[in-house]
Amino acid sequence: MKSSIKYWIFKLKYVVALAIFVGVIGFVGETSLVNRIGQQQEISRLKSEIDDYNRKFEQDKKTLEALKHDIEAVKEVARSRYYMKTDNEDIFIVEDDEE
Repeated sequence: MKSSIKYWIFKLKYVVALAIFVGVIGFVGETSLVNRIGQQQEISRLKSEIDDYNRKFEQDKKTLEALKHDIEAVKEVARSRYYMKTDNEDIFIVEDDEE
């Protein structure tokens, strides 16, 4: 029986070596396929975050340009973001408590 096991291992040594190699590459170490898939997902998430920040940057850049040249834009930003008012008006802030 022992000689037959040795015979099959010797005969299938390339298949065994290939299986061990695939196991090591696939699941062990920093550069394994499992870690690589996780890194690709992280890269995708970060690229999406970069796109969001770039979009917000462009909006803020347009707002800043409007603030430099238009007094009405200054009033609108002051009222909407900072809840400022003129002397002859009152402001009521309504918030939802559903969260």
